[in-house]
Amino acid sequence: MSERRLLAVLALLLGLVGALLVLITFRLPRENQDFLVWLGGIAVDAVLALVAIGGSVLIYGSKYRAGGIINVVVGIAVLIVTSTTSGLLIIFGGILGLVAAGTFDEYRYYRRR
Repeated sequence: MSERRLLAVLALLLGLVGALLVLITFRLPRENQDFLVWLGGIAVDAVLALVAIGGSVLIYGSKYRAGGIINVVVGIAVLIVTSTTSGLLIIFGGILGLVAAGTFDEYRYYRRR
């Protein structure tokens, strides 16, 4: 297994765990809470988590830069919107995806010579 694939697998796992932590924090509305405000918050959290999962799958599917950028942006948005630390996992997954994009395959390099 090359180092690029190993970084992609780690980025996938970090992104999935971060997105699942965002999804787990869903709560039912409280007594005095407006239903539409609660529904809007849940919808924003769900969309951010699903986009993070999509970015992680892109990283694993060899679109390292695109998935890394998506996960970094979504991780920052999760930190701002939900104020939980699960956004840090998504950001680190995106950074690993960007690092995987910068690595090269040794096998291709040695074949050229």
